[in-house]
Amino acid sequence: MTENQGGKRVTEATIQHRTIFVRFLLFQTKNADLPFLITYNEQKGGNILNKRLIAVEDLAQFTFAGNPVLSPDGTTAVYVVTKTDLHQNGYVSTLYITNDEQAPRPLTHAYQTDRLIKHHRPSFSADGTYVYYLSNQTGTDQVWRIRLSGGESEQVTKFEHGVEDYVLSPDRMHMVCRAINKDRQESENDDVTVITRLRYLQNGKGFVDQTGVLYFCSIKRKQQTRITKPNCDAKMPRFSLDGHTLYFLMTKSAPETSDFLFDVYSYHLSTETTTCIYQANGTLYDLAVSPDGRTVALAGTEDGEFSPKNIELLLLPSHGGTVHHITEHWNLSLGNFVSTDARFDAGNSLIAWTEDSQALICLVQDGAISGLKTVHLDGSCTTLFMKEKHVVTSFAMQNNVIAAIISTPLSTGELYFLGNNDSIRQNSFHNQSLFNQLDLNEPIAFTYKGADDWTIDGWVLLPPTRARKTGKIPIVLEIHGGPASAYGDSFHHEFQCLAAEGYAVVYTNPRGSRGYGSAFCAGCFNDWGRKDKEDILKGLDYVLDHFPECDRTHQYVTGGSYGGFMTNTIVGTTNRFRAAVTQRSICNLYNFYGTSDIGYYFLKRYFNGADLWDAEERLMQFSPIRNAPRVKTPICIIHSEQDHRCPIEQAEQWYVALRRLGVPARFVRINGENHELSRSGRPQNRFTRLHELINWFNRYCPKETSD
Repeated sequence: MTENQGGKRVTEATIQHRTIFVRFLLFQTKNADLPFLITYNEQKGGNILNKRLIAVEDLAQFTFAGNPVLSPDGTTAVYVVTKTDLHQNGYVSTLYITNDEQAPRPLTHAYQTDRLIKHHRPSFSADGTYVYYLSNQTGTDQVWRIRLSGGESEQVTKFEHGVEDYVLSPDRMHMVCRAINKDRQESENDDVTVITRLRYLQNGKGFVDQTGVLYFCSIKRKQQTRITKPNCDAKMPRFSLDGHTLYFLMTKSAPETSDFLFDVYSYHLSTETTTCIYQANGTLYDLAVSPDGRTVALAGTEDGEFSPKNIELLLLPSHGGTVHHITEHWNLSLGNFVSTDARFDAGNSLIAWTEDSQALICLVQDGAISGLKTVHLDGSCTTLFMKEKHVVTSFAMQNNVIAAIISTPLSTGELYFLGNNDSIRQNSFHNQSLFNQLDLNEPIAFTYKGADDWTIDGWVLLPPTRARKTGKIPIVLEIHGGPASAYGDSFHHEFQCLAAEGYAVVYTNPRGSRGYGSAFCAGCFNDWGRKDKEDILKGLDYVLDHFPECDRTHQYVTGGSYGGFMTNTIVGTTNRFRAAVTQRSICNLYNFYGTSDIGYYFLKRYFNGADLWDAEERLMQFSPIRNAPRVKTPICIIHSEQDHRCPIEQAEQWYVALRRLGVPARFVRINGENHELSRSGRPQNRFTRLHELINWFNRYCPKETSD
């Protein structure tokens, strides 16, 4: 038996699975008159009786794999492994190595009792004898290296303010480093900060007082020569295969008078000359030089900043000229925008050339999943790996071998080796023993019709049977940020914790989400909190209509960033929710223009050129603060003190307004954290955030719900 739900076939097994994840089967024994019960669990991992519910603190038990690289012959992989250090309330990362004959093992050792050491950004030397990497073990990030044959690591660079990126030359003797160059102090008084930049704030860093400068370095002689101007920000250095030319991205020297886009430059080592070969018209996310040296591939757009258009594959002649849009006919975007709260070291590579220079391997998002496609120079495309319920977060390719980190709804991500026709071999199993202990449900995907009859993807995660309260299941609506982000087939610790508390969790990808084409991503432009809100609430209604075990009388809502804006908007326009938690949110778009690190150019794009001095009323019409007098829903506001993306003044306005109006409100301010609290904040602060979220819903949810 099958039924059709929103255009997707749902089998009878799925229908049963959605209602009770654990099925008890009755068997007759040979030597007893009475039947006995055994447990059957569709999730891999064994007998359900030996399992337990997931807890908030299990976040500290996860091991996170990321950013793989391959040796030149493709036989050996090195990747980053990140773990939680509760004693120091942070994270440490080391490099692991593996091949066909050996299970993953540590290549470097990073632990110190008084410092959180991180080894990351690995790279093989051209002959495969060394692995280079960045490490902060002497204070700032510097380049280090270690022989694969054994021995101790050795420090390669000693830049005063550290290194943010590097690339090795094919001759094994040189490298180019992106080193930090600090601005000149404008005041001798340490208590005074003088601002001269237009874009002077950056979430996670605070005041912007530096640029990235490229240096050509001799590894053996420890000598370095500056390549780029100190007043320009340069990044993404890439050598041609012959080692004669370096390509990189760099801003203009006076971006306030032109634009803040990164142009493409070439630097010829023999003549020490720098040439701009492409003036960018949009954001560029990656750069790769073809092995034959004729073409520079770019992942980006030609549509300014914060474009809703798909990230395309652009081909540029290596001597300069006009870019060729290879994937402009696609309805897919390069990259992976599937969000999660359980990922580190995602890597930055979106594209990689094949050895014959005739095609590129591209990381591509398709709705809820991401994978790899081979794109040929004529624009034709074949799927290399794109599999339901799999999200590729980073990859590397050498000698026709591909290593990738892949996550699933029940995995934070492990190392895999990929072949043709979706063949896949898992190589690491860092979290298997932990996940075998946990009683987890897999989210159930569905599609439904949103505003304007648009097709929208959604999911519902039902609680494990042992977590169910008496009566129907209370339901939590989760809303993602962005808005150009997406939910998908990745593991979500927060969602699983809510399910373990007995809640069903509903989440959707409304218009504005990435992965569904340019028109869909642009669907919320100049319309925040209108049709996108309708998409979201219709997804919740769909679950309530099709999953009768969910309780219409006990609905709750939460979201962060744009999801926090939407949470504030929803409680100001409906009273259907018993409680809400708004996180790193926005309530006043007009103020956001001048206080956020991206405010004026982010919202100006999303609201079709609206600016502070000509569109105040329009911006306030979309601002949740306008509807504060209509809010009746008890609300918990969680915000980081050092959030420069959605500044805490937004939370302060919202809290004061609601308390003045008599709305039950709780304001949780978390010091030392920024906009990334839920994804990479200090472990104890992440625990606190989740406990505040769950406790607030529990306060307004009785132990027994209605039947």
